[in-house]
Amino acid sequence: MSNKNILQEKVLVLNKYYQAIQITIVQKAICHLVKGTAKVITSNWTTHSLEEWIEITKFHENGDVKIIRSPSVAILVPEAIYLPFYDSLPKTEVVFSRQSLLLRDKYTCQYCGKSLKNPKERTIDHVIPKSRGGKTVWTNVVLCCKKCNLKKGDRTPEEAGLKLIKQPKTPKWQALILEEFPKHKKESWKVFLDFAGFFG
Repeated sequence: MSNKNILQEKVLVLNKYYQAIQITIVQKAICHLVKGTAKVITSNWTTHSLEEWIEITKFHENGDVKIIRSPSVAILVPEAIYLPFYDSLPKTEVVFSRQSLLLRDKYTCQYCGKSLKNPKERTIDHVIPKSRGGKTVWTNVVLCCKKCNLKKGDRTPEEAGLKLIKQPKTPKWQALILEEFPKHKKESWKVFLDFAGFFG
């Protein structure tokens, strides 16, 4: 894997209380390490400065691990970083956004179940139409394919002969953050996510 691809890999970010607060990419994580605003944290809860982590990398040079290399230094890709000076708490409410809606509805039309990985096929539907007072809130908005949206028009699902796969509701931040990374990351981050109560 090239340095360019590795730099886009996901890294978990913990605040000073060891709570998972967000997901970033390797490139940004390394910027934090260089600036001294973060340390690498490993699954046994030990933390390491950039200089210490570079030394640790030397013991993994020949292993089956991801390492970023430059002409002068090699850095083992961290799974998680710890921000010792950052005391903001994890989010509890999810702000409504198109991206969050895609994650909540798992890129799937909420009427017919069609996968909507292609952005050109996606629309956002107001279950109760805006013309009838329907609001743009989590409980009234779903991801919808163009075909179902056209069929529904300015009607309720019942009037259009459509049925929601599941009732829309406000997502939990923990559920959305877990959608943001590949499944193999769940294992490497499990100790941190368990501590934060993600799977509780």
